[in-house]
Amino acid sequence: MKAFAKGVLVAFALVLMSSTVPLAAAQGNQIQYQHSQGIVTLSTDAIEIKITGAGEVPHFHWWDPNTTDVDYHVMFVKLFEANDTNSNGVFDLGNDTMIGAPFALPTTDWEISEFVTEGEGENVTAVHFNMTSTTTHDPRPDGPGNLPPMAEFDVMMQIRVHLDLEKPGEVKFDVVIDGWDWTYEESILVLQFTVTESNHGQNQGSRDPAGFERTGTKFEFNNGYMEYEDTALAAQNTIQVRASYGEGTGLEAGESIYLAFENFGNETLEYDPTLGIEAEGALPLLDPTTLLLIGGGIVALVVIVAIVKLRK
Repeated sequence: MKAFAKGVLVAFALVLMSSTVPLAAAQGNQIQYQHSQGIVTLSTDAIEIKITGAGEVPHFHWWDPNTTDVDYHVMFVKLFEANDTNSNGVFDLGNDTMIGAPFALPTTDWEISEFVTEGEGENVTAVHFNMTSTTTHDPRPDGPGNLPPMAEFDVMMQIRVHLDLEKPGEVKFDVVIDGWDWTYEESILVLQFTVTESNHGQNQGSRDPAGFERTGTKFEFNNGYMEYEDTALAAQNTIQVRASYGEGTGLEAGESIYLAFENFGNETLEYDPTLGIEAEGALPLLDPTTLLLIGGGIVALVVIVAIVKLRK
């Protein structure tokens, strides 16, 4: 009987020790976050990202902390109204033309909010914050041209950033645009981004992203990606979004992505793309409760097996 009890206790101890290893790893996968001098840094075990809003246009700079060979950069470049020549909802380079002057996204005056966190105690499982700017746009700085009479107007743009341990390898950011004064009802509004890459540790992208391609609604480059939704919201109405891309020139070197929004009138536009890292072969992360249940089930199974064998 003593040998039987001893065997059960040994089996229980071994399984309990093995089950606590993944639990400790899961608890260690917390979000680190800070804000200093206009730069927000966020990190999990699967992604590290810097978001800059002071002294330049909004700039997302991220990399895989497990393979620090290359960094990825997405920069907001400009917002502009364009004609949709063939009414396909896409900004077709070389066919569709910009209407008036582009709204160059501001390089200063981005107000960064306080962090809002989720979780229990020091175990932060989600972080949210906003970057907001309101700037006056003059669509006709070079004279009237062929545009109808039009005054300056204020454009509010907000970027709402979300990082959640349910998907630790990606960052979602809502783009909110309010106050756009349309020149024509048939126009589309285009938001241009550039995608570049650099060696790890460089603050700016220095070359085209390797392996850049589009699959469905995802732009992929090495193990980085930018994914867009094909709809947005304006006053709870669904707005069509279409993407195109092409190489930039000059200060817009790299690959340019153009997201085109159908005319949403005087409403506020809300849209949420995603940036991320593809973790090849990674196992899904389980929360501590699930791991405890799995570990407990394994312990119970081993104990039962031990009892049966020892009684024989």
